Amino acid sequence: MKQRFKRLFPEVSNGWQTLSGYQRFERLVSMVLTLAIGGAVLVAMYYLVIHVVQLLFIQSRDPFDYRVFQALFDMILTVLIAMEFNNSIIRTMTSGKGFIHVEIVVLIAIMALVRKFMVLDMEVIDPWQIGALSLAVLALGGCYWLVRHGNSMKDAADD
Repeated sequence: MKQRFKRLFPEVSNGWQTLSGYQRFERLVSMVLTLAIGGAVLVAMYYLVIHVVQLLFIQSRDPFDYRVFQALFDMILTVLIAMEFNNSIIRTMTSGKGFIHVEIVVLIAIMALVRKFMVLDMEVIDPWQIGALSLAVLALGGCYWLVRHGNSMKDAADD
């Protein structure tokens, strides 16, 4: 049983004996989050496949209608964002540098805003909403640059 667990979940079991109590807690929480997000991705993929078939072949008279593509991209980007979040949790587990990094969270937030821009209905959107979303992207971009710059300066000081 123990060998099977190590083979299935090396991210959790590698170096377990050398970890502190809190680091073990972080790994367990990360594992639960990974399983939960993985389950959500599987369910989202199931609905994505069903909706692709329905939108492209059953319901849509014009499969090249931009609304069909917006709906598809919305679902695809939602799955990609969840997978990136899951990947960041796994990378954090294996790196041993603590829990979630701000840089990764900001990148995922930027991806979510890009998704929002892609699915906007330009016929009914308020220009103020576009401006607010644009400012949010600029603010997140600035935040990402500051965090990335700070991390690179810290890495250079550590060397």
